Amino acid sequence: MKFSRLTLAALAGAALFVPSLVGAQPAIENGTLPHGGSYLIAGDPSSPTTALDLWFRAPDSGYGTPVPGLAQVSATAAAAAKLESGRTLAESVQDAGGRLIISVFHDIIGVSVVVPAADARPALASLTAAYFKPSIDAGAVHSAQSDATILAVQQQYEPDELVHDLLFAQLFEAGAAHDPPIPFSVSDISQITLDEVNAFAQQAFRAGNAFLTLSGDVDPTILSAITVGDSGVPDAPIAGTPARTVPAPLSQEGPEPSIGLAWIGPPIADERAATALDFIADYLFRPGTGTFARQLVQNGSDVGLNGQFITLHDPGVLVVTVEGSDDARLQEQIVDAISALEQPLSATDFAAAREAFIYHVSEDTQTAAEEADNLGWYAAEGAAAYAPGGELYDGIAASLDPEFVAATVRRYLTQPALVRIVPAAAAKGSSS
Repeated sequence: MKFSRLTLAALAGAALFVPSLVGAQPAIENGTLPHGGSYLIAGDPSSPTTALDLWFRAPDSGYGTPVPGLAQVSATAAAAAKLESGRTLAESVQDAGGRLIISVFHDIIGVSVVVPAADARPALASLTAAYFKPSIDAGAVHSAQSDATILAVQQQYEPDELVHDLLFAQLFEAGAAHDPPIPFSVSDISQITLDEVNAFAQQAFRAGNAFLTLSGDVDPTILSAITVGDSGVPDAPIAGTPARTVPAPLSQEGPEPSIGLAWIGPPIADERAATALDFIADYLFRPGTGTFARQLVQNGSDVGLNGQFITLHDPGVLVVTVEGSDDARLQEQIVDAISALEQPLSATDFAAAREAFIYHVSEDTQTAAEEADNLGWYAAEGAAAYAPGGELYDGIAASLDPEFVAATVRRYLTQPALVRIVPAAAAKGSSS
């Protein structure tokens, strides 16, 4: 699956408008936008909301000398900049009672808007104007820096995100994947300049580099609301440079105890292996149903467990994090649970687990927002047709068998990167 972390732009102040559930994934319409870029539409006339997503391929620290946090500040500044209407994108979405989410990852940027269906056309016009024709000034950059500073501070108190970023820094020795989208140091954010933001925006937010995904109540004629853009082709997918050897375990002080494990997995092009790792994450770690997750509950362990395969262009990464414990034995138990899958499950157990997995995939792609988000992520990573919930993905999931899953574990999941966060007070107490 894609990485589930979503960063809400605090400056937007937008209400959280909860979209209704949609049924099975509708047929996908796709094509090229008249002013550059591509689009995918998964329409559902019964939905009261419309989800509009713009995704771009762009490195989180910029295109030249790394500027930590540049993509985060630039994407947020574009939403905070005044449009020709005199309002910002964030204000326009807020006025419609909608929701604006800006998600910055190491290799792609997503801007997601959900509004009542009646407001979809003006929302799309504002969304594309803000990014295809950015007009970012010093005030917008200042607002974006303030927003990013808050997120950087919050990140230090959110173990799942902190451990995730440390694991990626361990697994990738260079390239965008090595750097966290939101810098660890707040001072890095304050040093980003208006010129750097505008240069990044002009290169990253070109219409030709955009993947527009629309879901929910969508009339295809809505595309005529886009009046700006440029021609051209999208940038090539961005990949990090994996470490040549498995890094040594990392332990550092932090506000809350936590642990993390991560393995380099297959690229998105190896669809069956990628789906197998989605299955493994679901089978072991899904809250409430995963076998390892249930074991923790039965043992009375009060921790937050999260495991997912992050589908990326090349390579993907399986990440498992635990909030609330820095117990090295728990790390060992996770490794043992995965290693046990090197031996195939019985046909009966596997069939039940596979059916549950396919159901969970459907369950996780029910809303218009989830559908637009999935389509955008997989399009930007280079395989739009493979998005979960679609016929291709469901067919691959149904084709999985115990032997193939076991072989995938043996191929990819043998040597994880390991991270432990130990509370400073506990660390001092243990040394006294």
